[in-house]
Amino acid sequence: MILQNLRKLIFTFSFVFLFLSCEKEEPIPDKSIGEWQIYSLTDESGDLIVWNELKETLVDLISEYSCMDFTATITEQIVSTKYVFVDVNSRGCLSPSISVYTWSKDPETGIYQYIQGTNIINYAISFSNGDNRMTWKDQTNGASTVWDRVVDTNLETTE
Repeated sequence: MILQNLRKLIFTFSFVFLFLSCEKEEPIPDKSIGEWQIYSLTDESGDLIVWNELKETLVDLISEYSCMDFTATITEQIVSTKYVFVDVNSRGCLSPSISVYTWSKDPETGIYQYIQGTNIINYAISFSNGDNRMTWKDQTNGASTVWDRVVDTNLETTE
């Protein structure tokens, strides 16, 4: 009787151990996932444009240019950027220009590949400021885009 109970106990522990060891590990979410707003960008020549300074200068000239916006939203499968710039022929902004890409990250090089149809952009992405600042460095032309994570201030004040 004792031997039979011991076998049942060993079988039960073996089953539980096997079941727990077969659980699939959840992958760690990529640091880029979230809502981002532009901080600065450089062009191929390396000229730095700080977005808020550009926007403030234009809004000082024409207040309706306050509609300017440049954001990125990154999920586990897609990256979408929304860009709203001024209409130089009027006192307002153009319709938003939205681009959507699928993305992947090369596990060996760490290079992010953004794909839109036949358009492929490879970025070296780095993070700073507690992972709340992200820098995209285009591997083709060297242009950089710096993003700041959009932080929900309502969550911060209630926690």
